Amino acid sequence: MIKEKYGSMLNDMQLIAVRESVDELVENAEVLRKVEVDNHDEPFSVFTPFIDEQDGTYDT
Repeated sequence: MIKEKYGSMLNDMQLIAVRESVDELVENAEVLRKVEVDNHDEPFSVFTPFIDEQDGTYDT
């Protein structure tokens, strides 16, 4: 599908890179599908505070 739509704009190496990226996405999706979650399971939250570069303090 990518080759049909964008093949004229991509060289062979770029097409290979796209294929590898898609394959990696498919593999990750397969792994995620195997994870069992219940209806009450909430997403994992990641908190990353902003660090002021001037004085090194945290600003939330």
